[in-house]
Amino acid sequence: MTDKIKRSLDFVVKFYRPGAFRPDGWFIAPPLPFWRRHAVAIGIIGIALAAMAAVTTYVVVSREDPSPAPAVETTTSPVSSDTVPATNQEIRKVEFNDATLREVVEAIEATYGVRVSGETSGQPRLTLSYQGTAEDLTATINDLLGTNLTVEK
Repeated sequence: MTDKIKRSLDFVVKFYRPGAFRPDGWFIAPPLPFWRRHAVAIGIIGIALAAMAAVTTYVVVSREDPSPAPAVETTTSPVSSDTVPATNQEIRKVEFNDATLREVVEAIEATYGVRVSGETSGQPRLTLSYQGTAEDLTATINDLLGTNLTVEK
Protein backbone atom coordinates (compact mmCIF):
# COMPACT_ATOMS: atom_id res chain seq x y z
CA MET A 1 0.00 0.00 0.00
CA THR A 2 1.26 3.40 -0.81
CA ASP A 3 2.01 5.91 1.87
CA LYS A 4 -0.73 8.28 0.69
CA ILE A 5 -3.46 5.65 0.92
CA LYS A 6 -2.22 4.57 4.37
CA ARG A 7 -2.41 8.15 5.66
CA SER A 8 -5.93 8.54 4.24
CA LEU A 9 -7.11 5.37 5.96
CA ASP A 10 -5.51 6.44 9.24
CA PHE A 11 -7.37 9.76 9.00
CA VAL A 12 -10.73 8.06 8.37
CA VAL A 13 -10.21 5.58 11.20
CA LYS A 14 -9.18 8.33 13.60
CA PHE A 15 -12.09 10.72 12.92
CA TYR A 16 -14.91 8.33 11.93
CA ARG A 17 -18.10 8.51 13.99
CA PRO A 18 -21.06 6.22 13.53
CA GLY A 19 -23.82 7.93 11.57
CA ALA A 20 -21.53 10.69 10.30
CA PHE A 21 -22.46 10.05 6.70
CA ARG A 22 -26.23 9.65 7.20
CA PRO A 23 -28.33 11.95 4.99
CA ASP A 24 -30.32 13.31 7.98
CA GLY A 25 -27.31 13.93 10.23
CA TRP A 26 -24.72 15.52 8.04
CA PHE A 27 -22.80 17.25 10.82
CA ILE A 28 -22.94 16.18 14.41
CA ALA A 29 -21.15 18.54 16.79
CA PRO A 30 -19.60 16.99 19.86
CA PRO A 31 -21.14 18.12 23.14
CA LEU A 32 -19.29 20.86 25.02
CA PRO A 33 -17.85 20.07 28.44
CA PHE A 34 -19.76 21.39 31.46
CA TRP A 35 -17.30 24.19 32.30
CA ARG A 36 -17.19 25.49 28.71
CA ARG A 37 -20.96 25.87 28.51
CA HIS A 38 -20.96 27.97 31.67
CA ALA A 39 -17.93 29.99 30.59
CA VAL A 40 -19.64 30.93 27.32
CA ALA A 41 -22.86 31.86 29.13
CA ILE A 42 -20.97 33.98 31.68
CA GLY A 43 -19.08 35.73 28.87
CA ILE A 44 -22.29 36.59 27.02
CA ILE A 45 -23.91 37.90 30.21
CA GLY A 46 -20.79 40.00 30.96
CA ILE A 47 -20.84 41.57 27.50
CA ALA A 48 -24.55 42.35 27.84
CA LEU A 49 -24.02 43.98 31.25
CA ALA A 50 -21.12 46.07 29.95
CA ALA A 51 -23.23 47.25 27.00
CA MET A 52 -26.13 48.18 29.31
CA ALA A 53 -23.76 50.11 31.61
CA ALA A 54 -22.33 52.02 28.65
CA VAL A 55 -25.78 52.96 27.35
CA THR A 56 -26.94 54.00 30.82
CA THR A 57 -23.85 56.15 31.33
CA TYR A 58 -24.34 57.81 27.94
CA VAL A 59 -28.00 58.59 28.66
CA VAL A 60 -27.27 60.00 32.13
CA VAL A 61 -24.35 62.14 30.93
CA SER A 62 -26.24 63.47 27.91
CA ARG A 63 -29.19 64.55 30.08
CA GLU A 64 -27.05 66.55 32.49
CA ASP A 65 -26.26 70.14 31.57
CA PRO A 66 -22.52 70.61 32.19
CA SER A 67 -22.68 74.39 32.20
CA PRO A 68 -24.72 75.83 35.08
CA ALA A 69 -25.66 79.02 33.26
CA PRO A 70 -24.76 80.57 29.95
CA ALA A 71 -22.12 83.26 30.29
CA VAL A 72 -22.76 86.53 28.48
CA GLU A 73 -20.01 89.14 28.50
CA THR A 74 -20.13 92.50 26.79
CA THR A 75 -17.49 95.12 26.17
CA THR A 76 -17.62 98.38 24.27
CA SER A 77 -14.89 99.83 22.07
CA PRO A 78 -14.82 103.14 20.21
CA VAL A 79 -14.84 103.09 16.42
CA SER A 80 -13.12 105.36 13.94
CA SER A 81 -15.42 107.72 12.02
CA ASP A 82 -15.01 105.92 8.69
CA THR A 83 -16.47 102.66 10.07
CA VAL A 84 -19.36 104.17 12.04
CA PRO A 85 -22.66 102.99 10.57
CA ALA A 86 -25.39 105.43 9.63
CA THR A 87 -27.25 104.64 12.86
CA ASN A 88 -24.17 105.66 14.88
CA GLN A 89 -24.01 102.34 16.75
CA GLU A 90 -20.90 101.37 18.61
CA ILE A 91 -19.14 98.12 17.94
CA ARG A 92 -19.44 95.89 20.98
CA LYS A 93 -18.19 92.48 21.96
CA VAL A 94 -20.71 89.83 23.02
CA GLU A 95 -19.94 86.29 24.15
CA PHE A 96 -22.38 83.42 24.52
CA ASN A 97 -21.64 80.05 26.08
CA ASP A 98 -24.30 77.41 25.34
CA ALA A 99 -27.09 80.00 25.46
CA THR A 100 -30.59 79.44 24.11
CA LEU A 101 -31.83 81.62 21.27
CA ARG A 102 -34.12 83.54 23.65
CA GLU A 103 -31.16 84.32 25.97
CA VAL A 104 -29.10 85.45 22.97
CA VAL A 105 -31.85 87.85 21.84
CA GLU A 106 -32.20 89.27 25.36
CA ALA A 107 -28.43 89.82 25.57
CA ILE A 108 -28.37 91.58 22.18
CA GLU A 109 -31.23 93.85 23.24
CA ALA A 110 -29.53 94.69 26.55
CA THR A 111 -26.08 95.23 25.03
CA TYR A 112 -26.98 97.28 21.97
CA GLY A 113 -30.16 98.96 23.24
CA VAL A 114 -32.22 97.77 20.27
CA ARG A 115 -35.28 95.60 19.79
CA VAL A 116 -34.80 92.24 18.03
CA SER A 117 -37.81 90.60 16.40
CA GLY A 118 -38.21 87.19 14.84
CA GLU A 119 -38.84 83.61 15.85
CA THR A 120 -36.95 82.74 19.05
CA SER A 121 -38.60 79.45 19.94
CA GLY A 122 -36.99 76.09 19.33
CA GLN A 123 -34.03 74.27 20.77
CA PRO A 124 -30.90 75.77 19.14
CA ARG A 125 -28.07 76.69 21.51
CA LEU A 126 -25.24 79.05 20.66
CA THR A 127 -21.64 79.41 21.79
CA LEU A 128 -20.11 82.46 20.16
CA SER A 129 -17.71 85.35 20.74
CA TYR A 130 -18.63 88.25 18.44
CA GLN A 131 -17.43 91.83 18.03
CA GLY A 132 -19.51 94.08 15.80
CA THR A 133 -22.84 95.81 15.43
CA ALA A 134 -26.27 94.41 16.27
CA GLU A 135 -27.22 94.10 12.57
CA ASP A 136 -24.05 92.16 11.77
CA LEU A 137 -24.55 89.89 14.79
CA THR A 138 -28.15 89.05 13.91
CA ALA A 139 -27.15 88.44 10.28
CA THR A 140 -24.44 86.02 11.48
CA ILE A 141 -26.88 84.21 13.77
CA ASN A 142 -29.38 83.97 10.90
CA ASP A 143 -26.70 82.41 8.69
CA LEU A 144 -25.56 79.97 11.39
CA LEU A 145 -28.93 78.81 12.70
CA GLY A 146 -31.23 79.51 9.76
CA THR A 147 -33.39 81.91 11.78
CA ASN A 148 -35.02 85.18 10.69
CA LEU A 149 -34.01 87.70 13.37
CA THR A 150 -34.19 91.39 12.49
CA VAL A 151 -33.09 94.49 14.39
CA GLU A 152 -35.65 97.22 15.00
CA LYS A 153 -34.42 100.64 16.02
